[in-house]
Amino acid sequence: MSFKKLNFFKLALALLGLLAAGEAWCIWERASAVRAAEQKLVLVRAQIQAVADAAPAPSRETAAMIEADLKRAQLALATMQSELRGRGPAAARLAATKPPAMRTDAFFDLATFVSKSRALAQKQGVLIGSGAANFGFSLYANEGPETALIEPVFRQRLVANYLVDALLAARPRALLAVQRERPLHAEERKARNEALAAAAADPAAAPPAPLESSTTLSPDYFDLDARLSAQAPGLVEVFGFRLIFTGQTAALRALLNQLASFELPIIVRSVEVEPAAGEDLVAAPADEAASATQPAAPAVSIVLSAPVAKAAKPVATIAPLVAKSISKFTVTVEYVELAPVPAVAAATP
Repeated sequence: MSFKKLNFFKLALALLGLLAAGEAWCIWERASAVRAAEQKLVLVRAQIQAVADAAPAPSRETAAMIEADLKRAQLALATMQSELRGRGPAAARLAATKPPAMRTDAFFDLATFVSKSRALAQKQGVLIGSGAANFGFSLYANEGPETALIEPVFRQRLVANYLVDALLAARPRALLAVQRERPLHAEERKARNEALAAAAADPAAAPPAPLESSTTLSPDYFDLDARLSAQAPGLVEVFGFRLIFTGQTAALRALLNQLASFELPIIVRSVEVEPAAGEDLVAAPADEAASATQPAAPAVSIVLSAPVAKAAKPVATIAPLVAKSISKFTVTVEYVELAPVPAVAAATP
């Protein structure tokens, strides 16, 4: 064999060795990658099995149970919504009555309410103070509310009518005032709800600036403490009312028992009691005062065969151990109304 052929043979062997070494390295690298992939696959399968054990895959039985739970939740929601709308004729009347369309109609509606309430108070023997002469609607004694406020004022009138009737049925001594929260225009209500929602979303943010104090606008208005309110923007709308009256504790108890029947979704927020004095203490009716001060006339008998007996001395009236006290009550309530739920758009395929 010549020298050139020997060198060519050695070069071929070297190239074959290098090729074999490269193939061996590729096989080792592929084997390492396969082992890593197998380990990763085992880990992923373990994770999938853990998830499957925690939340089993839906089956026909699981789907049936989910549908049953959904129906129960929907029934409970419908029941709660129905209860929050009240029950009985008062709730049905509130739901069925439509607000007036014109300011003139709203004025006559309020005038009729005031007239009927005065007649009922006279029938029940309840005195009406100057602050309650229009039962919380003195702003509209001569004209109806502006067009943007017809609907909220009308709903306040319906609730106030129920409250006044319940109070007069309890027969207090005198009704001193009926107050309500200031109704808001749609834009004002929207701005207030947005401010409340923003404050709730960011507790660190400054609280929204309060609206102008309602008490400076009219004696019909009062400001309900926001900490006592069930207001939830977009979910629950509320109207606050305040009844101020004098009488005995029995009148307060009768009023609270009537409100507890939940004919309308009215929640008692606070009850303040103080002794009635000064202008709040009204004079007793004439017949009651007379019966309390005049003793009964003594009976005189005459016997012909005996000297006339001296008339018996009037028996002094015995004062009761516990005198009937007259108190001044301030009852703050809140009418709760569910906001209409927007319709859910149907899912597009």
